[in-house]
Amino acid sequence: MTKLGTQTSWQYILEDTAENPTSSGNRFMLPGFVTNSTIEPRFNTKEIRGFKQPTDTDQRAVDDIRSSKNEYAFSVTYIPLKRKSDPKYDFRHFHNCVMNASSSTAAGGGWTYGTSITSNLRSLTIFKEIDNLQHRLSGAKINRLSSRCSVDNPVEITVEGFASFATFADLARTDATSLRDGTPFYWPDVQVYIDGVLATFCTAYEYNINNAAEPDYVLGDRDPKQIILKGRTIDVSITRQYNDIAQYADGKNSTAKSITIVLDDATDANIGFRNAKWDGHTIPGQLEGTLTHILKANAEAIFTN
Repeated sequence: MTKLGTQTSWQYILEDTAENPTSSGNRFMLPGFVTNSTIEPRFNTKEIRGFKQPTDTDQRAVDDIRSSKNEYAFSVTYIPLKRKSDPKYDFRHFHNCVMNASSSTAAGGGWTYGTSITSNLRSLTIFKEIDNLQHRLSGAKINRLSSRCSVDNPVEITVEGFASFATFADLARTDATSLRDGTPFYWPDVQVYIDGVLATFCTAYEYNINNAAEPDYVLGDRDPKQIILKGRTIDVSITRQYNDIAQYADGKNSTAKSITIVLDDATDANIGFRNAKWDGHTIPGQLEGTLTHILKANAEAIFTN
């Protein structure tokens, strides 16, 4: 029968090694209220065409079509929740998988995660069910994470990545405990600090972490051997009502900035950007409405605490 989006569930579990889910027997976890998730297999078909006989009626015909290499892309958009104790959940357990390989694989380890950036990332198994259909990705790594919030909206995070293997096999694990009774981070919970000082009149933020990930292939196998990380870029933008030019000179002089986004929780969740430099300082020009401008910066490092 036709499937509905309301019949969908999405979970993740950390891996001990690539394509091998954690041996702790830990149940699947959830990153928050999942609002959209997509799995996009691509098989990269190739058309092969060779010379024909002069008497052939169709000398431009394709002689063979072959699937070349498999790509398993995925994305998930969710609203992160404030810390919960039963089950133990902190949104940084999944969020920080884009930064390091230190999030706990232990049962009940949802409060344990690394706070800085490192060279290596933890690989994931992603499990998606649509009614009675199972979809499983293994050896997955996060290529890009984007977080955003604006006035009258909750915090929202989108994650995109690649996996090295896909199957329809069920993992036969207990599903994640529902987080529907959790409290989302909403826009009144957000404050922005620049150089340790509260940045007033902010109306939105967005930041992106891009690991330049891509599938890596070798002869003899259409599936990727692994997902490699080729680099990293970090950018952050702050939208503010236009009421001063304090940051203009710092941008022009390439002055290093400290930017911290504080999400109000029992212990506060801080997302910090260090050695950031403004890439632009837009001066607004519209006739009507409150003037706003977007401060855009590139950062050398990001951390959470």
